[in-house]
Amino acid sequence: MADNQLRGLRLAYVLMGVTDGSLLPFIPLYLLQQGLSPSGIGAVLAATAFVALVAGLGWAYLADRRLSPERLVVGAAFCAAAVSLLLLLPGARSVPGLLIVGLSLARSPLALLDPITLRRLRLSSRTDYARIRLRTSAGWAASAILTGGAYGMFGLALIPLIYAPLSTLLGIWIWRTIKPDPEPALGAVPSTAGMGGIPRVLLGFLGSLMLLGIALAATQNFLVLQIDLLGGGALLVGAAAAFQALTEIPTMGYIHVLTKRFSHRILFAIGCAIYLAIFVAWAFAGSALVAALLKLGVGVAFALTFVSAVMIANDLVPARLRATGQALVKSVLFGAAPIVGAFGGGVVYGSYGARVMFLASTFVVVAAGVIALVVVPARRAVPAGEPVLAASAATP
Repeated sequence: MADNQLRGLRLAYVLMGVTDGSLLPFIPLYLLQQGLSPSGIGAVLAATAFVALVAGLGWAYLADRRLSPERLVVGAAFCAAAVSLLLLLPGARSVPGLLIVGLSLARSPLALLDPITLRRLRLSSRTDYARIRLRTSAGWAASAILTGGAYGMFGLALIPLIYAPLSTLLGIWIWRTIKPDPEPALGAVPSTAGMGGIPRVLLGFLGSLMLLGIALAATQNFLVLQIDLLGGGALLVGAAAAFQALTEIPTMGYIHVLTKRFSHRILFAIGCAIYLAIFVAWAFAGSALVAALLKLGVGVAFALTFVSAVMIANDLVPARLRATGQALVKSVLFGAAPIVGAFGGGVVYGSYGARVMFLASTFVVVAAGVIALVVVPARRAVPAGEPVLAASAATP
């Protein structure tokens, strides 16, 4: 892998974090200020997740077979910038939910940045992914605080004026520095493959990710409303997002040390246990600041579960289906699961309150951790066609 390609990927992850940090933490608050109820916000978030699910799988299929994932990511960045500017139109206030859903559709190919990176890391240490991915958290932290302060002072109507230039910059950078990297056809799909060449064990792990994603969608989105209800505002919402990112960074940087003693399935289960403790604390938090500070623990849990999920999927699928495997993980975790979690969380939050919603989520996240321990093999089988050097892994 050329050094300039690796440098390009590192900065691309920073720009991705900066861009997403200016938008994603503030969507529930933006919709609330547009007059939507908690159940209405949940419905919009569920719709965005459904769009991301369907579109993400479609783009991954094309990226594995016909189209360049690098060019799809570039196109997504430019399209997202254009769609976000529609929020400035005079009639945008009447259809904010539809525009947010459209923005989710435009952004959906951005998830291909991970398989692009994993392809380039196929001949190096598997732990390099976490060291690159942590740059997104760094960009997210800085962006969430700065833009949260700006939105607190000037209002959330400023979102498209900040997001659109950042998304455009991301597209330009990827276009200039990350060139298509054709990979020769690799070996046949292993005999353990399930539907479409995807191993059955991965399908079981996706069930764990579904439960984790449901719990995260219910708690993370409506924590924003809870912070606002307890007296916080856009600045504290942005700070909470930054708190999470600040602990993601050292955790991701330290994962290469943890994997010398624990497998990724164990790290995934540990992350679920941390989520359990945080959900209980949120259920009884009476201060907006305390609720926001608990996001420091979320950063550790997210780093452990997300990096582990990416690497488990990379371990289990054949190398020629890398984009499809990563798309399945993200489509379940950030697509299918939030359809249930966002909508259900909105209904429970609106009908029974935040405490019931947070406590109910504890049972879901426990089930996610247990299923992962049961279905994911303790030892990793090298996917067909992947070099052994890139496949070395620790076991518990």
